[in-house]
Amino acid sequence: MTLPNSRLAVCLNSSFLGFYAHTGFMQGLEESGIRPAAVSGASAGALVAGFLGSGRSATETTQLLVASDLRRTLLDWGVPWRALGTTANRPGFTGVIRTDRALAQLRQILGDHQIEHCTAPRIALSVTNLTAGRTEIKTAGPLAEFILASSAFPGLFAAREIAGALYWDGGIANPLPFDPWIADPGIDTILIHTVVNPVETSVRGGTARLAVAGGFNLSHQIICDELLRYKTEAATRAGKRLIFLRTEAPRPGLFTAHRLGPVCVAAGLATARAYASRPAT
Repeated sequence: MTLPNSRLAVCLNSSFLGFYAHTGFMQGLEESGIRPAAVSGASAGALVAGFLGSGRSATETTQLLVASDLRRTLLDWGVPWRALGTTANRPGFTGVIRTDRALAQLRQILGDHQIEHCTAPRIALSVTNLTAGRTEIKTAGPLAEFILASSAFPGLFAAREIAGALYWDGGIANPLPFDPWIADPGIDTILIHTVVNPVETSVRGGTARLAVAGGFNLSHQIICDELLRYKTEAATRAGKRLIFLRTEAPRPGLFTAHRLGPVCVAAGLATARAYASRPAT
């Protein structure tokens, strides 16, 4: 499959610790000579997009994410206290885990990159601005800060404050942020990679015995599906070619990622290789 890389954008969805599958997918594209001009992402997808935007190759990004121990930076002595405050719905408690130590480690890896300085590829990161009460797509600002803001899963991670505003996970309202590329005259093809796990697929297929948590999960998926429908229609009207690819992978946890991470990388890699081997259309 040959695509004009200079006119290709890739969008990476939000999926809990789905960055393993996303980075495997991007590595597979790179191995096939497919290097997009632009990459956007939400949550886990934002992490991979940010690494690529900082100048890392997809292969190097995979190595860094599999080898780096970001998980340890998420645990500290204050977790039990913040868990009590969060579950009790106390003011000032927006999540159990603070990400300050993770930010320090990301800065060691990425330096002080600004999003607007990422040009090969250009990147865009989806975030939820709690202060302004809206979803946003960031194409400028501190890279490491907004990667973590986009990845701040509600309740689990405390909202991140950047320039006086509080931010939560970009996947809340815009898990597939290909919006910037719809109006971009330099992009004609958008490759959309979605990582799904058994929890998401089981909720969609098992509504006969649905519990309240599954109901909330499914409701969020329905809302996101509707947003995707509108954006797909807008992209079609703008003459963009959309290509949807899906990777089914296990759902890693904070304590199982060391074991399941490589499995997810391999799943994403297989998706990209299968796509690249298709006959040109």
